[in-house]
Amino acid sequence: MEQLLTRLVNLGKSAPKRAFLIIFLCLALCDLFLVRDLTWLMENWTGKRFWVNYSFSLISLLLLMVILAPSKNGSVRSLFMFFILGTQIAQQSYFAIYRNFVTVFDLRFVAADPLLTLELWLDNAIILKPLLLLLIELPLLLLLFRLELKPKLWLRACSVVVASLFFLLVSFSWYGISKFQFSAVAYAGVFPSLIERNAFEGKLADKPVLTPQKPVEGLPNIVFIVGESLTLDHTGIAGYERQTTPKLQQMMAANELILYRNAVSIGTRTLSSVPYMLTGLQGIDPHGLVYSSPTIFNYAKAAGYKTALISAQDFQWRNVDQIFVDQDLDFYRSGTDFSASVSVSEGADDMKVLEEGILPYLQTALDRKSEAPMLLVAQMNGSHYPYSSHSPDYIKQFLPENNPNGMNAYDNTVLYTDLYLTTLVKAVRQKDPNAWVFYSSDHGQDVSHNKTSFNAGYGSGVIHNALMVFPPADAIDTLKANETAPVSQADIFATILNLMQIQPVTEINGINLMSKIDPARLRVVSAYMKTLHNEPNAVLVLPDLRYIHIDFDRQSATLPDGKTIQPYQELMPEYRAIFDRRLTPTQHGEL
Repeated sequence: MEQLLTRLVNLGKSAPKRAFLIIFLCLALCDLFLVRDLTWLMENWTGKRFWVNYSFSLISLLLLMVILAPSKNGSVRSLFMFFILGTQIAQQSYFAIYRNFVTVFDLRFVAADPLLTLELWLDNAIILKPLLLLLIELPLLLLLFRLELKPKLWLRACSVVVASLFFLLVSFSWYGISKFQFSAVAYAGVFPSLIERNAFEGKLADKPVLTPQKPVEGLPNIVFIVGESLTLDHTGIAGYERQTTPKLQQMMAANELILYRNAVSIGTRTLSSVPYMLTGLQGIDPHGLVYSSPTIFNYAKAAGYKTALISAQDFQWRNVDQIFVDQDLDFYRSGTDFSASVSVSEGADDMKVLEEGILPYLQTALDRKSEAPMLLVAQMNGSHYPYSSHSPDYIKQFLPENNPNGMNAYDNTVLYTDLYLTTLVKAVRQKDPNAWVFYSSDHGQDVSHNKTSFNAGYGSGVIHNALMVFPPADAIDTLKANETAPVSQADIFATILNLMQIQPVTEINGINLMSKIDPARLRVVSAYMKTLHNEPNAVLVLPDLRYIHIDFDRQSATLPDGKTIQPYQELMPEYRAIFDRRLTPTQHGEL
């Protein structure tokens, strides 16, 4: 080690730029192999998202070194060395326990009880790896400030701008994942994320705080599976010519599931459906009523449930996580915990998430029979495009997949969903025969032999929803009464509240599936949602699944024949009333 340092010192004198790059590479390698570990690196190093995050954070570090290395100020040097070593050791200790890096919630925990934080750190602190990190990096950092580097003023100025841009990018972008970044940069990024979180919570300021109710004996365990892009028309259980759901078909034949054949989605995109599925709202929401609505987790916690959310997708996209991940969510894992390649179009493999995340959680949660009942929300990767990458080779039966977004590729994803759902339901049933399992895809896809339109518009493939319930045996007949009734995704929320025996405190738009549903019921599927792009259009769905398309910009309504257009104001008053009450900003009225 002494000889190596001597060589580096000599190199620093003769070739300072080369020494600078060697120091930079050593810091990066120590960060990968000492702050993290080899096992974690082997699991994630092939992931695109890992390399994007790590590269961008390394650029920030490199430019910061260019800015500060020439400094002769002792305070600046000390602060930089503390910034690197202090934060790396903190991240190293946290990673050893949680396999993750420090988050916004951890900073809040420290601020709330610093003494308890210190006690927990002393109980769990690791010693050898931090010492090794100090032994390697401290001499390198000391050497950094002895290099005769004299970058031009314009280079240092440009470095400040570019480093700031890259830092803000990895800190604020939904694509940024702290555990995939250089650890010191990731730690610094928590602070702007804290500011962002506090600013976002301003939207949630009007959300009512639910009062915990007295525990009720015999409340059921509940699993709510949020699917992705499953089209009812491509499921064998709904009469599709291909048998894409053989396992679900067996469960249906055994009277173990109910398929609702007249269900519609709330929205046509993930962000215009999932937030509303988990808050019980349906209809247009141009002013963000969803942000002041209690979530399924808030109600469950008030009813005495333990709560969990396990997603195969990235729940950070457009701050969706900030609506749901709060003090009432006991257990949370996102798609990036299972794959370093998670993106908007592709999440983690569903069966991997099931086997490594959901089943272990169920094993623990359902074994504790004396404790509180459980609510688990599981979000799938499902059938999102590109379809061919959403099912593994061993499941593919419809070949060839010449088109990655063709019908064969899509139908293979339905086969994979069939395997996932039946595996999960059977695992729940083995532990608790009286548990309830709900499934609804966020939206569908328009897929055919000739053309794939994905989830554009309001076609039947997009809005006709694959909604299923796997209830206890004694509830089958009650649920079957609404098997062909006009139902909505929002009805799952209302049904779950009924099972929890808790009353909504603000408006919800679903109907309990165990109550009688009006056969003339009207439903709304909308893109006019603040959680996405607030596209000013929606459809009013009639009981027979025909619909009236409303364009709020043009103030026009296209009737079910697709040809007749009339002014919005000439619609029947009862139709307009469904939309008008949400067009002007209002606050929730307590029920």
